[in-house]
Amino acid sequence: MSTSVSNQSKKLFQQGLEAETTGDYWSALTKFTAALSALGTDATPAEQVTVWTRIGYVLMRARQYRQSAEAFEFVRTLAPNETDTLYGMAVCYFYLGRQAEACDLIDRAALIRPDDYVIALERAHIRSIANSDPTEKLALYQNWGKRFADPLISKSKPFSIDLSPMRKLRVGYVSGDMREHSIAFFLEPVFANHDPENVDVFVFSTSKAKDKVTDRLKKLVPNWFDVSGMNDDALFTLIRKHKIDILIDLSGHTQGHKLFVFARRAAPVQVTWLGYIGGTLGMQAMDYRITDYGMDPVGNDQYYVEKLFRVACMASYTPPPESPLALEPPMLANGAPTLVSLNSSKKITDEMLQLWGRILEQQEDARLLIHVQEINQEDALSTLQPKLEQFGLPMDRVFISPTVPLSEFMERGFIADVALDTFPISGGTTTLHALWMGLPVVALDSAESVSASSARTLQGLGLHLLVASNEDEYVKIALLLLNDPASLAMHRKTIRDRMRASALMGYKARCIELENAYRLMWFNFITGNPQYLHSGYDIGNEVESIKTLSPEQPSAK
Repeated sequence: MSTSVSNQSKKLFQQGLEAETTGDYWSALTKFTAALSALGTDATPAEQVTVWTRIGYVLMRARQYRQSAEAFEFVRTLAPNETDTLYGMAVCYFYLGRQAEACDLIDRAALIRPDDYVIALERAHIRSIANSDPTEKLALYQNWGKRFADPLISKSKPFSIDLSPMRKLRVGYVSGDMREHSIAFFLEPVFANHDPENVDVFVFSTSKAKDKVTDRLKKLVPNWFDVSGMNDDALFTLIRKHKIDILIDLSGHTQGHKLFVFARRAAPVQVTWLGYIGGTLGMQAMDYRITDYGMDPVGNDQYYVEKLFRVACMASYTPPPESPLALEPPMLANGAPTLVSLNSSKKITDEMLQLWGRILEQQEDARLLIHVQEINQEDALSTLQPKLEQFGLPMDRVFISPTVPLSEFMERGFIADVALDTFPISGGTTTLHALWMGLPVVALDSAESVSASSARTLQGLGLHLLVASNEDEYVKIALLLLNDPASLAMHRKTIRDRMRASALMGYKARCIELENAYRLMWFNFITGNPQYLHSGYDIGNEVESIKTLSPEQPSAK
């Protein structure tokens, strides 16, 4: 290979890396592909592994999981034990619903590179989803926390702060999802209703991705910091500089998180909320998890490293601006009912497909529409079609849709009659969107928060008849709905009113309760006694029993 060709390939590869870093995945893919072409047929196996691995990762980040998996599978023919490849394949297989293979691959990657915190965390995540035992899930995340997060507490420094119990609190929110994302539908009413007399609000946005929702949120927050280019040290310094009293993690173990900043104790009180309902974060430095009695009944505390702080309703919901309502069930015009699954394809297990197959078998005119995360039709089909055929679902009545813009997604109520929730990972924001469309959502109940989100939402809205206690009941509820167009029409006419009248959309009351929760957490900190673990206290009464301590007494954990 000539030196000029080699240099050209390196230049293209570097350009691909730069595009990948900025999130321009299609430009990155073009550059990496061109780099391969420049290498030509004389490329060494090592060169091919390097470029094909990056191709696999940009396809994965662009949610092209099948194509990404194929790229990684090719790399394995050249380097069977390349850790980055094993990790990438594990993530892709997980999103493609191939959980057993994902577990095997991530185990192998962790064995080869045991001190890689990213691989260790993904292993905890994949294995916790594949495991229904909450004690084992706790152990997985606790092990990750003890190895990678908890040792950073030693880098903390004491705080010098005003410990007055009723002073204005400086509250910071850290998130990688301040954009058109499920988190935004919960945060917007909070930001809009915070009382500037009680709290100074700060946002630390960790994502480079921005859109019209980002702009809308920024207008509601007086102190907004784009920290997407900051490393952990710089962000830690910035948070300490602004003397944040209560720091809220809104990402958990998802993309864009800054958990290692929290691990170093960036603020006196640290809380996780909304961004991750898969279980504990496993970190000693995270003081609280905001939840409610529906998501985490009494008794669930034992499965968390964080203390559970319960409020009446853990979230508020803001419907998308473009969300028309079809008042009549589409089955009346179509002549046949349509079921829809709107959740992420990674939540669709083999057991769910078999359950849906039972419904279609008993309702011979019903159709099923399944949404997946891939962005084109070919990839959408290849993601699920083999499994659908494996479990004998009638392919002439099953339709697979790729990801669509939110405005189009919110029009699915004009196509579908009944929404089907997934298990053991239930829907969250997606369930609320489906309900806002007027769709009844059939859900399975569970004691675990990650499995019970939809069930708790339905119960909170008084829709108990949509919640099944077992699989047979799930099938029965779906069939009853499919054969009762009058009931479907009633749901369409009443569900939005139920939501408007519920705690989910009582924005001002929810924000007052949230600020009271922050105040009670502050009381816990200044007294050194975590006695307040729910929001049902009268702040005025409790403050009388709070003694202001000197600034030297509380220290970093």
